[in-house]
Amino acid sequence: MTTADYEPNVVLSTKDYDVIGSRPIRPNGANKVTGRSLYGVDYQAAGLLHGKVLSSPHGHARIRSIDTSRAEALEGVRAVITSKDLPVVGDGVVDLGESTGDVKYLQDNVLARKKALYKGHAIAAVAATRAPTSSRRRYPSSTSITRHLCRS
Repeated sequence: MTTADYEPNVVLSTKDYDVIGSRPIRPNGANKVTGRSLYGVDYQAAGLLHGKVLSSPHGHARIRSIDTSRAEALEGVRAVITSKDLPVVGDGVVDLGESTGDVKYLQDNVLARKKALYKGHAIAAVAATRAPTSSRRRYPSSTSITRHLCRS
């Protein structure tokens, strides 16, 4: 196709729209830009729990044991969960709408059971009444859950 054969864009609709091509009025725009708007993370509800997930530092690492006793003993920790706290689902295929999935693979991807499949795979989770106070201080899950990981 040469430049002489080029046809300009064809308009498929002759209807004028109210929103498309206009600048809508944004009543909260100034508050968002100046940082005065409040979002969900800005609210502190009574009894709110903060969560943290412990991720594997290694990919394809065998999990020999997880000791959660020190994390559970810390003040403010309400729950520590590992794959042992989840029910074991048998093999099978589940309908996911547009596709299907292997139940065992889906379950193993929630919390690592015997092996961390990839770097960053969730191993354990902690729920506590307060979040860590500084970025240097690690959350109870990373200091108190003893991880015995070895490369396989």
